[in-house]
Amino acid sequence: MRSKIDIQFSVDAGIEQVMDALLAVESLAEWSTNYSDVRVGPRDAQNRPRRVFATAHFMGNADSQVLEYAWEPDAVQWRVVDSSRGSAGGGSIELAEGADGTTLVDYHVELSLPLPIPGLLLKRSLRKVHDDVVANFLDFVEQFPPSEGFVAG
Repeated sequence: MRSKIDIQFSVDAGIEQVMDALLAVESLAEWSTNYSDVRVGPRDAQNRPRRVFATAHFMGNADSQVLEYAWEPDAVQWRVVDSSRGSAGGGSIELAEGADGTTLVDYHVELSLPLPIPGLLLKRSLRKVHDDVVANFLDFVEQFPPSEGFVAG
């Protein structure tokens, strides 16, 4: 079953701080309860995570996944390139300057699960999960220390 989620929200932090938080992929499980055992593999020439190994959790099922990331100055995209359960999909986060030093975030996820779940139940479950992800991400970013390490671009 295939499903899409699009959420737009604002973060009380600048774009650099939000991007630094996104670049801390090792901390993904801290704000996304969908993931555990997150390990970063190869990095790109700017030392940004390119390939990530993680265990995804949804509706009581665990799925060992390999995610491939692509970074832009104000955006990140990822896609599932391998899955122990046959899941597919990916997503993106695009950032834009908001008013008074805030950052506007466009969060998009497409997911295809090989689970026999009625469409309405899947969409409701995914929406709840991703609403929780957004709330946790807001807390994570706002507490994330501005770093002098990674700078996207």
